Amino acid sequence: MTSYATIADLRSYLPQVSEYGQQLITVSGTPFTLVYEGVSTGNLASSATATTVQTALRAITAIGSSGVNVRGKPGGPYTASFQGSLATDAALMTATNATIAPATDDVLQDCLDRATDTVRSTMRSLLADPTFDYLAYSSAAAKIVRGVDSRYMRLPSYQPLSVTIVAFQSGSNPSAYTALQSYEWEETGDGRLYRASGWWTGVDTRYQVTAVWGYGPTPPAAIVEVTLELAVNIWRTRDRGGFVDTVGVDGSGATKQIAGLTNLQQQVLIAQRDQLIAIGV
Repeated sequence: MTSYATIADLRSYLPQVSEYGQQLITVSGTPFTLVYEGVSTGNLASSATATTVQTALRAITAIGSSGVNVRGKPGGPYTASFQGSLATDAALMTATNATIAPATDDVLQDCLDRATDTVRSTMRSLLADPTFDYLAYSSAAAKIVRGVDSRYMRLPSYQPLSVTIVAFQSGSNPSAYTALQSYEWEETGDGRLYRASGWWTGVDTRYQVTAVWGYGPTPPAAIVEVTLELAVNIWRTRDRGGFVDTVGVDGSGATKQIAGLTNLQQQVLIAQRDQLIAIGV
């Protein structure tokens, strides 16, 4: 699934994150060595553990005893995460019998994916729509919509100006639908259909509407903003607190660090939900 924001967007929120703060080490031969700012580790076996690689790197003066953490299975690939001041200004390592690649973008993308999953699942719950997502529109299809006691009928999310057929239920057992004449209804362009005589002709009136359904490929700015804020929070809670949420009365309540959606972010998503399901009158 596609994230609701880009790495470039996230980097604008995290300007202090170095491109080389996370580096991926892939071993290609034995022994291998790692070089940081011209200083090399000793020879390392191709089956070395992450702890062994970490100890070798920390022995380099420019890195120091706590300047890097290394994770990975024996033999790699390993991920070297620079800490402290090096988290923002680490240099790219070089190597013999191994390749080094910046891995920070992979971590940022993981934060974005996790944030997007949280926003997506929250919106699906709020809308009671398990298919909710921002994706490219597909082909037109027919969908059953209940009539309302109004001249305006709000449709489920769809591509504006894509309605081609509106049919009313003219029979049941089996269900049958008869198309209205095109002059009997009008698409307003704001997610509603207008009909001068109204959309209610009896108990449980139903219509079959053919349109291009979906939420479209572009998340609104509010969704992008919440996704980025949550991704920043996920990044920060890797080693320290995240966004602050207030507990109790505003101005006098306590605060807490949270890794999920804050109350304010939840309210933003609820507002987006309300825009999507608002009933025209």
